[in-house]
Amino acid sequence: MTPTVGYLEERFNAFNEMCFGSALPRISIRLSNARSFVGRLQYRRVRNWRGRPVRNEDFVLRISTRFDLPEAEIEDTLIHEMIHYYIAWKGLRDSSTHGRIFRAMMQEINAKYGRHLTISHKSAPEELDADKRIRAHCLCVCKLADGRTAVTVCATTRIRSIQRAFRLAPSVLSQQWYVSTDPWFNRFPRCRTPKVFPIEADILLSHLEGAEKI
Repeated sequence: MTPTVGYLEERFNAFNEMCFGSALPRISIRLSNARSFVGRLQYRRVRNWRGRPVRNEDFVLRISTRFDLPEAEIEDTLIHEMIHYYIAWKGLRDSSTHGRIFRAMMQEINAKYGRHLTISHKSAPEELDADKRIRAHCLCVCKLADGRTAVTVCATTRIRSIQRAFRLAPSVLSQQWYVSTDPWFNRFPRCRTPKVFPIEADILLSHLEGAEKI
């Protein structure tokens, strides 16, 4: 199913009444073609003259239409982002992005309404393989201290800073950088901060054929 803005607004109103007691104000809902997320809440944090946050505003809820997901999964994604919205709108201080408050609300909604909300969306292989665009990727293959192999697809403007961060990270034993046009790497977000994605070494090696070392 590919959702429309009208559909998402209707579902937002229904879930707002059912799960949140109609506590959430109307929000701008926009569609995205992003491959790095299924749903995302964005907002601006307003600070006082001392630099302390006083309120959040300019809320936007984005839903990616890149993947053809079941309706129930789209609804669960929408509710997931509505929990984030509730916490930010109320100015609640959670222990982390998906901390104690978020998890308690998620578990309550799952139990009360038979939903299947999770912390993150796990794309099926056929979804990940759907993007066949030929693009140049700057990527780093890391050997980790625990024996695993990991890959990082990097924004070109952040290569040096990520190289430096990996050199200083005790969990990274080595790093090798490549340029590849294999569409398989489209599944990874282009990182601006040092994030690693563990992958089986033999699978990664098969997709490095033709890549150039840098």
